[in-house]
Amino acid sequence: MSVTPNIALVVAGILSAIAALLHIAVIIGGPAWYRFFGAGERMAQMAERGALHPTLVTLGITGVLGVWALYAFAGAGLIRALPLMKP
Repeated sequence: MSVTPNIALVVAGILSAIAALLHIAVIIGGPAWYRFFGAGERMAQMAERGALHPTLVTLGITGVLGVWALYAFAGAGLIRALPLMKP
């Protein structure tokens, strides 16, 4: 007997994964992408100077979004249960 996945969690996982990938694209896109996506002029200027701070902050956000996506997919039953999930 197969269990129907929770559609809301599947959608949430997909959207979180897309947002994570978009944050990677912002790092690659550079200062113009930081500006376009609303990271602020200060972040864009730091990226222009080659500072590591914008990249680290954006990678941190990417990591959180990626974890959210994984937990949403696990909650929906698409992947195995992850640590700290209740059975």
